[in-house]
Amino acid sequence: MHRIYYPSNFCKAEQVLITDSSELHHLHGVLRLGKGSKVRIFDGQGKEAAGEISFIGPRKAVINIFSIKEIVPKIPSIILACAVPKKTKFEMIIEKATELGVDEIIPLKTKRTEMSLTGDRASKKIKRYQIVAINAAKQSGRLIVPKIHPITEFSKAIEYLQGQSQMIIPSLSGKRQNLIQILQDIQSPQSISFLIGPEGDFTEKEYKLAWNNGAHPVTLGNTILKVETAAISVMSCAQLFYHSPKH
Repeated sequence: MHRIYYPSNFCKAEQVLITDSSELHHLHGVLRLGKGSKVRIFDGQGKEAAGEISFIGPRKAVINIFSIKEIVPKIPSIILACAVPKKTKFEMIIEKATELGVDEIIPLKTKRTEMSLTGDRASKKIKRYQIVAINAAKQSGRLIVPKIHPITEFSKAIEYLQGQSQMIIPSLSGKRQNLIQILQDIQSPQSISFLIGPEGDFTEKEYKLAWNNGAHPVTLGNTILKVETAAISVMSCAQLFYHSPKH
């Protein structure tokens, strides 16, 4: 059943008007849905409705809502603060992290970040990232669409996370613990955040800033992982550890 993202309030036994051009094109032009077709609508904040199309055309669709379900956000919330790699790799990271249950994504600008965007280009990129997250939530059946932060300096990200989230930073050397052991040791966290460095790794200064603000250094194994591999690895561990049926 097709899912429609509708970031506005909706109630049972009411009609919802869809006017988004890209959504209408997909419903009407690609899927060829018509009157009587069953759909689901979700608001990206934990609420989803079952409905039926009562009218559809090239400029609008009207959907009658029959039932609504709502979920309580899972604890801990998961934040991925990840250095932005070149080309479109970050879009893949957003897609997979969304499928794996991330709640917030912070695109990091570090000393060795390969991509540098400012002004309108940065704003357009963030809008594109949010669309990727919405589409991934649609496909994966999630009711929550993760928040995509603006591209953020590493020091500002630490400032944002410090005190509200247990930070975990994979590193290639030094005194580190196993990731699963750290997750077991952290008692009843409200939020867990993962700091993923660029291809050239975090600088020593960046590592020290994270450690001095309470970040836990961990190892992800004996091999050197690419940015996207590291991001997916930590998200997979978090999903299995915190949100598997045993929890």
